[in-house]
Amino acid sequence: MRFIIALASLLTFVGCSSEPNKITSPSDKPVVVSPESDPAETAEVKMVAVKVTGMMCPHGCYPEVKSLITKKNDIESIELTPQEKKDVIDNPVILVKYRGVLNKEETTKAIIEAGFEKVEYTEQ
Repeated sequence: MRFIIALASLLTFVGCSSEPNKITSPSDKPVVVSPESDPAETAEVKMVAVKVTGMMCPHGCYPEVKSLITKKNDIESIELTPQEKKDVIDNPVILVKYRGVLNKEETTKAIIEAGFEKVEYTEQ
């Protein structure tokens, strides 16, 4: 019961509006509320192919590289390119979809420090 009384009081003070981005103030003047937007959310999705020399197995190497790339960037998706053999990476290329800027310098540093030989980027 207290909740209903509190809610009724709040609605009386703030007012109701059928427009979701407008709130009626106590003085009955509409106030426009602008939702804050994250620039990374509104940035266009880009894709880059990342070749990681030394990435040889899809069960150990690939998940590690995927994790390192994800930690350093705003990633939409990461997938290993198709391979000829099931349990071996013969084409060490990962397709990365991201928003904003891909931090290639930090990403490369992290991958090299993890023991992989070389990292190359090709914009798609």
